[in-house]
Amino acid sequence: MRRSRLNGSVYRYWSSYAIAYVLAKRLSGKVDFLDAGGRDGGTIELLRNMSLGGRYTCLDLAPSPVPWKEGNFDVEAVQSRFEDYHPNRQYDVVLFEGSMECVEDCRNISWLGHCLKPGGFVVVTVATKNAARCMYPGFWKDGGRYGRDRDEVGQEFRQLRLIVEEIIPLVGATGRIMQYMIWMLLGAQVRRLWRKTIGVVWPKLRDIDPMIPVNRLVNETTRRVDRLFPFWRIGHCIVLRPIGDTTAFAVRPRS
Repeated sequence: MRRSRLNGSVYRYWSSYAIAYVLAKRLSGKVDFLDAGGRDGGTIELLRNMSLGGRYTCLDLAPSPVPWKEGNFDVEAVQSRFEDYHPNRQYDVVLFEGSMECVEDCRNISWLGHCLKPGGFVVVTVATKNAARCMYPGFWKDGGRYGRDRDEVGQEFRQLRLIVEEIIPLVGATGRIMQYMIWMLLGAQVRRLWRKTIGVVWPKLRDIDPMIPVNRLVNETTRRVDRLFPFWRIGHCIVLRPIGDTTAFAVRPRS
């Protein structure tokens, strides 16, 4: 997965882990990839680690990437709202990582139902309703307020003639508690203190996150412990495919 996600919040870690699992199982060779809400284009790191190539498109209100060649990928940045986007070609994969919470009604992304190649699929990570507001108040205020529970996703996407093929639960009770206590409370205080002390004395160290070792330990621990406490989820990773498309996407042999 992306290196930065190894030491990030519990939910980001689990989301990245699930996305890496889904893509590694289904993709090989050259792909046409749409990252809906990709912002900085960091997903390219994950795709490059999988020895993939092809074309990568970052769709966002403020995409950071500019058109360039990154490894085996031709990169395109598209500045647009989801509802205003008009694909000019079809994709093998469309990824909504932490961005579906900004979509009030799936009919606003009706283009998703006809922009997939045969065998193409959609990957969505989405927070549950009770987590979207209480655990991400800043994101909620900025528009990410449309959390969805597991059953609602399947019902909504059927309007676009997409059906759920796989659901991976993200985080259990232990991880939810750890994210709240370590990331949101303790972590915020430690980072604030770091900037006011170490960051003042040594400005070059100001942007270093002193919680990285703690986050890494917490993430690895919850990944194991929450197998025993698989409830009170923060979200889900959901794979969708077009209704009636039974084409098997190329799967790379795994050792």
